[in-house]
Amino acid sequence: MTEIRTHPITDSFIGCENPIKLETTPRTRRFFLPSFSKDEQGNLHLRGKLVYQKKASTGWVDEEGFSLRDVKAGDAISFELDTEAMNNFLNGISVLIETAKIPSIKERSAKINVALRNKVIEFDDETRKLTIESLINKGYGSNFWSELAALKPDEAEKFADNQILSRRKASVREFEEAMQELAWNEPEWGKFFDKNRWIFGLGLRHQFLSQLQGQAHYGGTDLTGRGTQKGDFLHHTEGFARFVVLVEIKRPDSEIFQTTAKGQKYRNGVPGFDVEFANALSQVQVNARTWELEGSQTEANKNKLEPQRIYTIQPRSLLIYGSTSQLDTLEKRNCFEIFRGQLKNTEIVTYDELLNRAKFIIGEMSGTADQAE
Repeated sequence: MTEIRTHPITDSFIGCENPIKLETTPRTRRFFLPSFSKDEQGNLHLRGKLVYQKKASTGWVDEEGFSLRDVKAGDAISFELDTEAMNNFLNGISVLIETAKIPSIKERSAKINVALRNKVIEFDDETRKLTIESLINKGYGSNFWSELAALKPDEAEKFADNQILSRRKASVREFEEAMQELAWNEPEWGKFFDKNRWIFGLGLRHQFLSQLQGQAHYGGTDLTGRGTQKGDFLHHTEGFARFVVLVEIKRPDSEIFQTTAKGQKYRNGVPGFDVEFANALSQVQVNARTWELEGSQTEANKNKLEPQRIYTIQPRSLLIYGSTSQLDTLEKRNCFEIFRGQLKNTEIVTYDELLNRAKFIIGEMSGTADQAE
Protein backbone atom coordinates (compact mmCIF):
# COMPACT_ATOMS: atom_id res chain seq x y z
CA MET A 1 0.00 0.00 0.00
CA THR A 2 1.24 3.49 -0.84
CA GLU A 3 0.46 6.55 1.21
CA ILE A 4 -0.05 9.70 -0.85
CA ARG A 5 0.06 13.09 0.81
CA THR A 6 -1.03 16.15 -1.15
CA HIS A 7 0.09 19.70 -0.51
CA PRO A 8 -0.60 23.00 -2.30
CA ILE A 9 2.35 24.45 -4.23
CA THR A 10 0.63 27.37 -5.95
CA ASP A 11 -2.97 28.47 -6.32
CA SER A 12 -3.24 26.37 -9.48
CA PHE A 13 -0.93 23.45 -8.75
CA ILE A 14 -1.06 20.77 -6.02
CA GLY A 15 1.75 18.27 -5.61
CA CYS A 16 1.86 14.78 -4.11
CA GLU A 17 4.75 13.97 -1.82
CA ASN A 18 4.49 10.19 -2.13
CA PRO A 19 3.91 8.33 -5.39
CA ILE A 20 1.84 5.29 -6.32
CA LYS A 21 4.24 2.36 -6.26
CA LEU A 22 3.69 0.19 -9.30
CA GLU A 23 6.31 -2.50 -8.77
CA THR A 24 9.43 -2.87 -6.63
CA THR A 25 12.37 -5.27 -6.64
CA PRO A 26 15.42 -5.22 -4.36
CA ARG A 27 17.31 -3.20 -7.01
CA THR A 28 14.68 -1.33 -9.03
CA ARG A 29 11.31 0.28 -8.67
CA ARG A 30 8.76 2.03 -10.86
CA PHE A 31 6.11 4.43 -9.65
CA PHE A 32 3.68 7.06 -10.80
CA LEU A 33 4.20 10.53 -9.32
CA PRO A 34 0.84 12.31 -9.50
CA SER A 35 -0.08 15.97 -9.16
CA PHE A 36 -3.15 18.15 -9.64
CA SER A 37 -3.63 21.25 -11.75
CA LYS A 38 -6.43 23.71 -11.25
CA ASP A 39 -8.23 25.37 -14.18
CA GLU A 40 -9.83 28.80 -14.28
CA GLN A 41 -13.16 27.39 -13.10
CA GLY A 42 -11.49 25.94 -10.01
CA ASN A 43 -11.70 22.30 -11.12
CA LEU A 44 -8.81 20.00 -10.29
CA HIS A 45 -7.32 17.77 -12.98
CA LEU A 46 -5.02 14.80 -12.44
CA ARG A 47 -1.64 14.68 -14.11
CA GLY A 48 1.70 12.99 -13.39
CA LYS A 49 4.76 11.17 -14.63
CA LEU A 50 6.15 7.65 -14.59
CA VAL A 51 9.50 7.29 -12.82
CA TYR A 52 12.04 4.44 -12.96
CA GLN A 53 14.70 4.24 -10.24
CA LYS A 54 17.64 2.04 -9.32
CA LYS A 55 19.12 1.30 -5.91
CA ALA A 56 22.54 2.91 -5.42
CA SER A 57 24.86 3.06 -2.42
CA THR A 58 23.40 6.48 -1.61
CA GLY A 59 19.78 5.33 -1.97
CA TRP A 60 17.24 5.37 -4.78
CA VAL A 61 18.19 7.45 -7.84
CA ASP A 62 16.34 8.15 -11.07
CA GLU A 63 17.57 6.04 -13.96
CA GLU A 64 19.35 8.14 -16.57
CA GLY A 65 17.54 8.17 -19.87
CA PHE A 66 15.95 10.51 -22.33
CA SER A 67 12.71 12.42 -22.56
CA LEU A 68 9.92 11.02 -24.70
CA ARG A 69 9.81 14.42 -26.33
CA ASP A 70 13.15 13.55 -27.92
CA VAL A 71 11.83 10.36 -29.55
CA LYS A 72 11.80 10.75 -33.32
CA ALA A 73 9.15 9.49 -35.69
CA GLY A 74 9.57 5.79 -36.32
CA ASP A 75 11.49 5.08 -33.10
CA ALA A 76 9.90 2.39 -30.97
CA ILE A 77 9.61 3.06 -27.22
CA SER A 78 7.58 0.83 -24.89
CA PHE A 79 7.49 -0.67 -21.42
CA GLU A 80 5.19 -3.22 -19.87
CA LEU A 81 3.20 -3.20 -16.62
CA ASP A 82 2.30 -6.60 -15.20
CA THR A 83 -1.13 -7.33 -13.69
CA GLU A 84 -0.28 -6.26 -10.16
CA ALA A 85 1.42 -3.06 -11.27
CA MET A 86 -1.54 -2.18 -13.53
CA ASN A 87 -4.00 -2.86 -10.71
CA ASN A 88 -1.98 -0.64 -8.39
CA PHE A 89 -1.95 2.05 -11.02
CA LEU A 90 -5.69 1.87 -11.73
CA ASN A 91 -6.63 1.75 -8.06
CA GLY A 92 -4.38 4.70 -7.37
CA ILE A 93 -5.79 6.70 -10.23
CA SER A 94 -9.39 6.04 -9.14
CA VAL A 95 -8.65 7.26 -5.63
CA LEU A 96 -6.81 10.31 -6.94
CA ILE A 97 -9.75 11.20 -9.17
CA GLU A 98 -12.01 11.08 -6.10
CA THR A 99 -9.46 13.17 -4.24
CA ALA A 100 -9.66 15.84 -6.91
CA LYS A 101 -13.33 16.30 -5.98
CA ILE A 102 -12.50 17.27 -2.37
CA PRO A 103 -13.35 20.98 -2.12
CA SER A 104 -10.86 21.73 0.65
CA ILE A 105 -7.87 19.96 -0.85
CA LYS A 106 -6.21 23.30 -1.49
CA GLU A 107 -6.42 24.38 2.13
CA ARG A 108 -5.27 21.19 3.82
CA SER A 109 -3.02 18.21 3.42
CA ALA A 110 -4.94 15.14 2.27
CA LYS A 111 -3.68 11.61 2.81
CA ILE A 112 -4.71 8.79 0.46
CA ASN A 113 -3.83 5.12 0.91
CA VAL A 114 -3.75 3.01 -2.24
CA ALA A 115 -3.48 -0.79 -2.41
CA LEU A 116 -5.10 -3.96 -3.67
CA ARG A 117 -7.82 -5.25 -1.37
CA ASN A 118 -6.13 -8.64 -1.01
CA LYS A 119 -2.81 -7.12 0.08
CA VAL A 120 -1.70 -6.64 3.66
CA ILE A 121 -2.57 -3.20 5.00
CA GLU A 122 0.46 -1.11 5.93
CA PHE A 123 0.28 1.83 8.30
CA ASP A 124 2.82 3.89 10.16
CA ASP A 125 2.95 5.13 13.76
CA GLU A 126 0.80 8.12 12.89
CA THR A 127 -2.06 6.13 11.38
CA ARG A 128 -1.86 2.91 13.44
CA LYS A 129 -4.04 4.05 16.36
CA LEU A 130 -6.66 5.57 14.04
CA THR A 131 -6.78 2.42 11.92
CA ILE A 132 -7.27 0.12 14.91
CA GLU A 133 -9.89 2.45 16.43
CA SER A 134 -11.73 2.43 13.11
CA LEU A 135 -11.79 -1.38 13.07
CA ILE A 136 -13.12 -1.50 16.64
CA ASN A 137 -15.74 1.21 16.04
CA LYS A 138 -17.01 -0.71 13.00
CA GLY A 139 -17.47 -3.83 15.09
CA TYR A 140 -14.45 -5.72 13.76
CA GLY A 141 -12.68 -5.99 17.13
CA SER A 142 -13.26 -9.71 17.65
CA ASN A 143 -12.60 -10.44 13.97
CA PHE A 144 -9.32 -8.53 14.21
CA TRP A 145 -8.06 -10.73 17.04
CA SER A 146 -9.28 -13.97 15.47
CA GLU A 147 -7.61 -13.07 12.17
CA LEU A 148 -4.40 -12.12 13.98
CA ALA A 149 -4.46 -15.41 15.89
CA ALA A 150 -4.96 -17.30 12.62
CA LEU A 151 -2.26 -15.42 10.69
CA LYS A 152 0.26 -14.92 13.50
CA PRO A 153 -0.62 -17.25 16.40
CA ASP A 154 2.71 -16.65 18.15
CA GLU A 155 2.30 -12.87 17.96
CA ALA A 156 -1.29 -13.02 19.25
CA GLU A 157 -0.27 -15.26 22.14
CA LYS A 158 2.72 -13.06 22.97
CA PHE A 159 0.52 -9.95 22.98
CA ALA A 160 -2.06 -11.59 25.25
CA ASP A 161 0.67 -12.76 27.65
CA ASN A 162 2.22 -9.30 27.73
CA GLN A 163 -1.14 -7.74 28.53
CA ILE A 164 -1.67 -10.15 31.44
CA LEU A 165 1.87 -9.53 32.64
CA SER A 166 1.40 -5.76 32.47
CA ARG A 167 -1.83 -5.89 34.49
CA ARG A 168 -0.28 -8.17 37.09
CA LYS A 169 2.76 -5.95 37.47
CA ALA A 170 0.42 -3.02 38.13
CA SER A 171 -1.46 -5.10 40.71
CA VAL A 172 1.79 -6.01 42.51
CA ARG A 173 2.74 -2.32 42.67
CA GLU A 174 -0.70 -1.54 44.08
CA PHE A 175 -0.32 -4.40 46.59
CA GLU A 176 3.07 -3.12 47.78
CA GLU A 177 1.92 0.49 48.06
CA ALA A 178 -1.18 -0.51 50.04
CA MET A 179 1.01 -2.49 52.46
CA GLN A 180 3.31 0.48 52.97
CA GLU A 181 0.52 3.01 53.45
CA LEU A 182 -1.69 0.72 55.62
CA ALA A 183 -4.72 2.60 54.35
CA TRP A 184 -7.00 -0.32 53.42
CA ASN A 185 -9.40 -2.05 55.76
CA GLU A 186 -10.32 -5.74 55.52
CA PRO A 187 -13.20 -5.27 53.01
CA GLU A 188 -10.89 -3.23 50.75
CA TRP A 189 -8.24 -5.94 50.90
CA GLY A 190 -11.01 -8.41 50.11
CA LYS A 191 -11.96 -6.48 46.98
CA PHE A 192 -8.33 -6.36 45.87
CA PHE A 193 -7.83 -10.11 46.26
CA ASP A 194 -11.17 -10.79 44.58
CA LYS A 195 -9.98 -8.76 41.57
CA ASN A 196 -6.57 -10.46 41.60
CA ARG A 197 -7.37 -14.10 42.34
CA TRP A 198 -4.16 -15.21 40.63
CA ILE A 199 -2.19 -14.01 43.68
CA PHE A 200 -3.43 -16.97 45.71
CA GLY A 201 -2.16 -19.20 42.89
CA LEU A 202 -0.27 -21.92 44.70
CA GLY A 203 -1.96 -22.20 48.04
CA LEU A 204 -1.87 -24.95 50.60
CA ARG A 205 0.82 -27.59 50.08
CA HIS A 206 1.58 -26.10 46.64
CA GLN A 207 -1.86 -26.99 45.29
CA PHE A 208 -3.37 -24.55 42.85
CA LEU A 209 -6.40 -22.75 44.30
CA SER A 210 -9.38 -21.36 42.41
CA GLN A 211 -12.06 -19.16 43.93
CA LEU A 212 -15.47 -20.71 44.36
CA GLN A 213 -17.34 -17.96 46.20
CA GLY A 214 -16.60 -14.61 47.86
CA GLN A 215 -18.31 -13.73 51.15
CA ALA A 216 -19.52 -17.29 51.48
CA HIS A 217 -22.15 -18.35 54.04
CA TYR A 218 -20.93 -21.36 56.01
CA GLY A 219 -24.02 -21.99 58.14
CA GLY A 220 -24.69 -21.43 61.85
CA THR A 221 -28.15 -19.88 61.62
CA ASP A 222 -30.68 -20.43 64.39
CA LEU A 223 -34.46 -20.73 64.13
CA THR A 224 -34.82 -16.98 63.65
CA GLY A 225 -32.29 -16.92 60.80
CA ARG A 226 -29.72 -15.07 62.91
CA GLY A 227 -26.16 -16.04 63.69
CA THR A 228 -25.01 -16.99 60.20
CA GLN A 229 -21.28 -17.45 59.83
CA LYS A 230 -19.64 -15.78 56.84
CA GLY A 231 -16.09 -15.87 55.56
CA ASP A 232 -14.05 -13.91 53.07
CA PHE A 233 -13.49 -16.51 50.34
CA LEU A 234 -14.36 -20.12 49.64
CA HIS A 235 -11.72 -21.70 47.36
CA HIS A 236 -11.10 -25.16 46.05
CA THR A 237 -8.03 -27.08 44.93
CA GLU A 238 -7.59 -27.96 41.26
CA GLY A 239 -7.56 -31.53 39.98
CA PHE A 240 -10.00 -34.16 38.82
CA ALA A 241 -11.31 -34.22 42.39
CA ARG A 242 -11.41 -30.78 44.00
CA PHE A 243 -11.49 -30.05 47.71
CA VAL A 244 -12.85 -26.98 49.50
CA VAL A 245 -10.45 -24.53 51.20
CA LEU A 246 -11.62 -21.59 53.33
CA VAL A 247 -9.72 -18.30 53.14
CA GLU A 248 -9.87 -15.57 55.80
CA ILE A 249 -8.06 -12.24 55.47
CA LYS A 250 -7.11 -9.66 58.09
CA ARG A 251 -4.73 -6.72 57.67
CA PRO A 252 -0.97 -6.52 57.10
CA ASP A 253 -0.59 -4.51 60.33
CA SER A 254 -2.63 -6.94 62.43
CA GLU A 255 -0.55 -7.79 65.48
CA ILE A 256 0.79 -11.33 65.86
CA PHE A 257 2.19 -10.86 69.37
CA GLN A 258 1.05 -8.83 72.37
CA THR A 259 2.44 -5.32 72.53
CA THR A 260 2.22 -4.36 76.20
CA ALA A 261 3.80 -1.30 77.72
CA LYS A 262 6.39 -3.46 79.48
CA GLY A 263 6.74 -5.91 76.62
CA GLN A 264 5.84 -8.71 78.96
CA LYS A 265 6.22 -12.30 77.88
CA TYR A 266 3.97 -15.16 78.81
CA ARG A 267 7.02 -16.99 80.13
CA ASN A 268 10.74 -16.78 79.59
CA GLY A 269 11.46 -17.31 75.90
CA VAL A 270 7.75 -17.48 75.02
CA PRO A 271 6.20 -14.23 73.71
CA GLY A 272 2.41 -14.09 74.06
CA PHE A 273 0.19 -14.12 70.97
CA ASP A 274 -2.09 -11.14 70.46
CA VAL A 275 -5.79 -11.64 71.16
CA GLU A 276 -6.69 -10.57 67.60
CA PHE A 277 -4.38 -13.23 66.18
CA ALA A 278 -5.88 -15.94 68.41
CA ASN A 279 -9.42 -14.83 67.50
CA ALA A 280 -8.67 -14.80 63.76
CA LEU A 281 -7.24 -18.30 63.94
CA SER A 282 -10.20 -19.50 65.95
CA GLN A 283 -12.60 -17.85 63.51
CA VAL A 284 -11.25 -19.59 60.42
CA GLN A 285 -11.12 -22.96 62.16
CA VAL A 286 -14.69 -22.65 63.48
CA ASN A 287 -15.85 -21.55 60.01
CA ALA A 288 -14.23 -24.65 58.49
CA ARG A 289 -15.99 -26.86 61.03
CA THR A 290 -19.34 -25.14 60.46
CA TRP A 291 -19.03 -25.49 56.69
CA GLU A 292 -18.20 -29.16 57.00
CA LEU A 293 -21.14 -29.98 59.28
CA GLU A 294 -23.77 -27.58 57.93
CA GLY A 295 -23.05 -25.55 54.79
CA SER A 296 -21.66 -28.39 52.71
CA GLN A 297 -24.50 -30.70 53.72
CA THR A 298 -27.38 -28.57 52.44
CA GLU A 299 -29.13 -29.95 49.40
CA ALA A 300 -28.64 -26.73 47.42
CA ASN A 301 -24.87 -26.66 48.01
CA LYS A 302 -24.49 -30.38 47.26
CA ASN A 303 -26.40 -30.00 43.99
CA LYS A 304 -24.16 -27.11 43.01
CA LEU A 305 -20.75 -28.47 44.03
CA GLU A 306 -20.78 -32.22 43.48
CA PRO A 307 -21.52 -32.02 39.72
CA GLN A 308 -18.34 -29.89 39.55
CA ARG A 309 -16.44 -32.60 41.47
CA ILE A 310 -15.95 -30.24 44.44
CA TYR A 311 -16.00 -32.02 47.79
CA THR A 312 -15.76 -31.12 51.47
CA ILE A 313 -13.61 -33.52 53.50
CA GLN A 314 -12.04 -32.05 56.63
CA PRO A 315 -11.73 -28.70 54.86
CA ARG A 316 -8.49 -26.87 55.26
CA SER A 317 -8.22 -23.13 55.77
CA LEU A 318 -5.88 -20.30 54.85
CA LEU A 319 -5.40 -17.24 57.10
CA ILE A 320 -3.78 -14.15 55.53
CA TYR A 321 -2.52 -12.16 58.50
CA GLY A 322 0.12 -9.62 59.55
CA SER A 323 3.72 -9.40 58.37
CA THR A 324 6.98 -11.17 59.19
CA SER A 325 8.48 -7.72 59.86
CA GLN A 326 6.94 -8.15 63.32
CA LEU A 327 9.23 -11.12 63.98
CA ASP A 328 12.05 -8.87 65.18
CA THR A 329 13.50 -11.22 67.79
CA LEU A 330 14.73 -14.77 67.77
CA GLU A 331 12.04 -15.73 70.28
CA LYS A 332 9.25 -14.37 68.10
CA ARG A 333 10.58 -16.05 64.96
CA ASN A 334 10.90 -19.39 66.71
CA CYS A 335 7.51 -19.15 68.36
CA PHE A 336 5.63 -18.12 65.21
CA GLU A 337 7.23 -20.61 62.83
CA ILE A 338 6.99 -23.56 65.23
CA PHE A 339 3.37 -22.69 65.99
CA ARG A 340 2.14 -22.42 62.42
CA GLY A 341 4.16 -25.47 61.40
CA GLN A 342 2.25 -27.57 63.95
CA LEU A 343 -1.22 -26.52 62.79
CA LYS A 344 -3.03 -29.44 61.17
CA ASN A 345 -5.64 -28.01 58.79
CA THR A 346 -4.86 -24.28 58.83
CA GLU A 347 -2.04 -22.51 57.04
CA ILE A 348 -0.99 -18.99 58.08
CA VAL A 349 0.52 -16.79 55.36
CA THR A 350 1.66 -13.22 56.06
CA TYR A 351 1.07 -10.34 53.67
CA ASP A 352 4.74 -9.89 52.84
CA GLU A 353 5.03 -13.60 52.03
CA LEU A 354 2.00 -13.34 49.76
CA LEU A 355 3.46 -10.23 48.09
CA ASN A 356 6.78 -11.93 47.44
CA ARG A 357 5.01 -14.97 46.03
CA ALA A 358 3.15 -12.65 43.64
CA LYS A 359 6.48 -11.08 42.65
CA PHE A 360 7.87 -14.56 42.02
CA ILE A 361 4.95 -15.39 39.71
CA ILE A 362 5.57 -12.11 37.83
CA GLY A 363 9.26 -12.94 37.58
CA GLU A 364 8.50 -16.36 36.13
CA MET A 365 6.11 -14.81 33.60
CA SER A 366 8.70 -12.16 32.66
CA GLY A 367 11.34 -14.85 32.17
CA THR A 368 9.02 -16.80 29.89
CA ALA A 369 8.25 -13.64 27.90
CA ASP A 370 11.99 -12.88 27.54
CA GLN A 371 12.67 -16.38 26.23
CA ALA A 372 9.91 -15.97 23.66
CA GLU A 373 11.43 -12.79 22.27
